Amino acid sequence: MALAAVVARLPLVLALILANNHFGNDWLSYSASQLIFGITVYMLCMYPLVLVLVLTIDIGSKWMLIGQRVPGSHSWDTSSYSQRWQLYLSLAPVRAFASGEHDFLGFFLGSQFLVWYYRALGAKIGRNVCLYPNGADPMMTEPELVTIRDGACIDDASLIAHLNTQGVFTINRLEVGERCVMRTFSRLQQSAVMEPRSVLLEHTLVLPADTVKTNEWRQGWPAGQGFVEEDEVDAWDDGESPGLDSRKMAAETRALLCCA
Repeated sequence: MALAAVVARLPLVLALILANNHFGNDWLSYSASQLIFGITVYMLCMYPLVLVLVLTIDIGSKWMLIGQRVPGSHSWDTSSYSQRWQLYLSLAPVRAFASGEHDFLGFFLGSQFLVWYYRALGAKIGRNVCLYPNGADPMMTEPELVTIRDGACIDDASLIAHLNTQGVFTINRLEVGERCVMRTFSRLQQSAVMEPRSVLLEHTLVLPADTVKTNEWRQGWPAGQGFVEEDEVDAWDDGESPGLDSRKMAAETRALLCCA
């Protein structure tokens, strides 16, 4: 994408222009170390400015092209939503302006900066939330339809608020309750709800419109279920997950609830 290529080279170009103004036309009177140091300093100053420009393009284009998403159906042949969404996604490469063409979101994984970014896109995120400390592919695709309560932790997991069925694209809300945990490769589908202190273990799929109850944990694709009781002993529901061994959850539960 031409715009992404321009933005990726913008820090270096601006640094060279500023260095030329600083050193003037008499470059040969300066040592190589002085020139390299000067250009490097200007580049370090330009990257934050380019970051602000990229955030403005990224967040601004989302609100200009898509606006505020609302739950509902959007057929590919009767609604412009899907085309506007794809147009917005075509601008996503501008975020890869860092060295090595890495998406700048990768530098903010697990930090408050990532929370602020998704809040700017419309997500409702509470306090002490840890988002994607190990990355995710994809990260949340419809942020304004996602609600994450206080103390939740989302690892390399998927929050997918859309469903494409026979050309009908539907979007609906997702909710992750207080102190919930989504482990690596877990997936929460549209209209699903995680109630407080529930846990999705690795490789777990929660189907659309399903509810993970308070203190419940799930594992599997589709998910089997169990509960963390007061004595922190795993209690499988009879017949729910045949062939899976019952095991104590005390140590693992404390590790999962990393925001405790």
